Amino acid sequence: MGFNKTLSRFLTITSFYAVLTACSSNQPTVEPDLPEKEYFRLAQEALDNNLPTTAAEQLKQLETRYPFGEYSIPARLDLIYAQFEAGNYAAAHATAERFIKNYPDNNALDYAYYMRGLSTYKGAETFLGRYLDLNPAERDTSEFDKAFSEFADFLRRFPSSEYAPDAKSRMVYLRNLIAEQELAIAHYYFKRKAPLSALRRGQEVIQHYPSTPSVEEALAVTIQAYMDLGLYEEAKQNLSILVDSFPKSRYLNEDQKFIPFELPREADPDLLYWVSLGMIE
Repeated sequence: MGFNKTLSRFLTITSFYAVLTACSSNQPTVEPDLPEKEYFRLAQEALDNNLPTTAAEQLKQLETRYPFGEYSIPARLDLIYAQFEAGNYAAAHATAERFIKNYPDNNALDYAYYMRGLSTYKGAETFLGRYLDLNPAERDTSEFDKAFSEFADFLRRFPSSEYAPDAKSRMVYLRNLIAEQELAIAHYYFKRKAPLSALRRGQEVIQHYPSTPSVEEALAVTIQAYMDLGLYEEAKQNLSILVDSFPKSRYLNEDQKFIPFELPREADPDLLYWVSLGMIE
């Protein structure tokens, strides 16, 4: 009986190793590693030839095979750039995040912070361009807010960086873009007969984006929304602000009365003039 058990165990082990041998014989042959310097050279050559995807592949190979090599840090920096140039903004952002975490004292840290914000910015820009046919209320601007915050973080840490001027100009553009988007949503809500929602969008611009060119229109949005809600005293207060701040506003006529966006068809002009305290014609 003992002999049979031993023989059975032997046959089982033999079969197991036979299966392993058969499986291993089916595996593709792994090519020998290239020297670290060669991976880096191939990546630079690909970047010079405007082949960022190829460059990224070579740099990832270098990172995997030589994680602590001579070229590991410049390779990681170049990988951020290669992924960004290839349009893989999410990957570039993730690589920049890893660099920031792993090399907090590196001399090129400002570049990693800048590219992190720029990757978010370009990704959001690409998304918005792809979905311009959506109604304004369905367009997501959260990534633009994130890019703005990341650029602000970069500038707070590296105000004298060579990338600071570009980051500042992009922040100005982002503020203007977000404010314009808020107003686009407000006009969408006007069309949907939702003046309260439109009012909130106008107030958002006035309160949070006061230095943008959209403030003039935001004031007009609040006036129109208050009018639609029948809150004429509030409308009159905001009209005073519009007149004082933008006396030549396109939303004012020669007598500095408010020009409504769209007069409801069922409204009586004489009655509207009376209940609005003479604010609109």
